[in-house]
Amino acid sequence: MTDKTDKLILFELLQDCRQPASKIAKRLRIPQQTVTYRIKKLEKDKIIKKYTVNLDYSKLGFHRHSLYLDLKTVSAKEVDVYLAKITDIKEVSCCYMLHDISEWKIYISVWTKTIERYDEIQTKIITKFKKYLVNYLSFQSVKSYTYFARRLNPNAKAKVDIKSEEDNINLKETDWKIIQKLKSNSTISYLDLSRSIKTSINTVIRRIKFMQSKGIIQRFYPILDMNKIGYTEYTFISRIDPSKSKDVDKFIEYIKKDPRFIIVIKAVGYVNLYYAFLVEDSKELKEIMGNIDKIIGKATLEKHKIEVETMVS
Repeated sequence: MTDKTDKLILFELLQDCRQPASKIAKRLRIPQQTVTYRIKKLEKDKIIKKYTVNLDYSKLGFHRHSLYLDLKTVSAKEVDVYLAKITDIKEVSCCYMLHDISEWKIYISVWTKTIERYDEIQTKIITKFKKYLVNYLSFQSVKSYTYFARRLNPNAKAKVDIKSEEDNINLKETDWKIIQKLKSNSTISYLDLSRSIKTSINTVIRRIKFMQSKGIIQRFYPILDMNKIGYTEYTFISRIDPSKSKDVDKFIEYIKKDPRFIIVIKAVGYVNLYYAFLVEDSKELKEIMGNIDKIIGKATLEKHKIEVETMVS
């Protein structure tokens, strides 16, 4: 079980997992040894699953597409093998197996520069899964706000990653190599990173700072098992009446103020709203669902509950 101190440490790691333990200790006013010990224990207990990086691909001229597949029985291993053959890692950013209670069984996030390229990738994926496919759903993100688990310390100001403004920054091949390493382990030292991609440590530091300054790298953070911390995540994708845009704007303002919400995405497509939140119990769930219904209930034409089982890649 985690306690308040664990949650405060996790909150700090979610803001920047590359920051030194001494900085976290100073901010929380606890011994550095305590911070180091607890982080190692959180890793051992698999509460911290891995360390990765949050990227804003829109700064590189990419558009985010979400693809949901409803499949007959298929293993995570088969999915991983299929996806490895479908496209390169620069465009497929992640894939999740969803819980059996979800209508959709797989979620794939794809970033492309053109709708034609996305259509090509989507067609390849659907074709590859043809013998398993029951149905699919796709939409494109317009603007998103990502807070991660700010409820771990609701009294502190949490970072928010906003994806909306497009740019067309060109990255060097070295940058992509750095990104790949950081996605696998964002706590890797500059020295180890430079050795792994066979370049100088100064080049690594300079390129990471460049990508941060341009908003390409938004944050270094840990992926957490929220269930082990005592929270259940609820995610919904909804089809909202386009004429009720003011209700959606009001809903987003509500989310900004409620630390239990971890992400909201405005989108275009068959469904046009995605949001997720964390609750401790059924009482909280009932309260939040009631608030959601008051704000966008009349505007909601269709709603799907999504529950993540595991990250595939």
